[in-house]
Formats: sequence, C-alpha cells, structure tokens
Amino acid sequence: MPPAYGHVMAFTEDGKIVAVLQDPSGAYPETTGVTETPERLYVHSLHARGLGWRPR
Repeated sequence: MPPAYGHVMAFTEDGKIVAVLQDPSGAYPETTGVTETPERLYVHSLHARGLGWRPR
C-alpha cells in the first residue's frame, strides 16, 4: 500500500493544467475534489477526519 498523499489539479476546458496542490504529509489522503469560494478552497477526502481548507 502506498503512503498517504493528497494531490489535486485544476485544468482549463482544453486540458491545460493551471494549478497543482500537493499534501505530502498525508493529512488529506485520497483527495476526491475541491470546492472553490471567493475566499477559500475546501478540500474533500475519502479518509480525512474533517474538511480541509486553505486561503484562495
């Protein structure tokens, strides 16, 4: 089994990568998505103990 690691990417409609976020600490393993608001990015995970967030 690989170590826990969170990783999300943002793409344009034509497939260009515009942002990459990584969490090598494993606090948000098996990341499933991100919800974007004007102030924050909320990180969703299958196995994290809570909802992660960071300033936008």
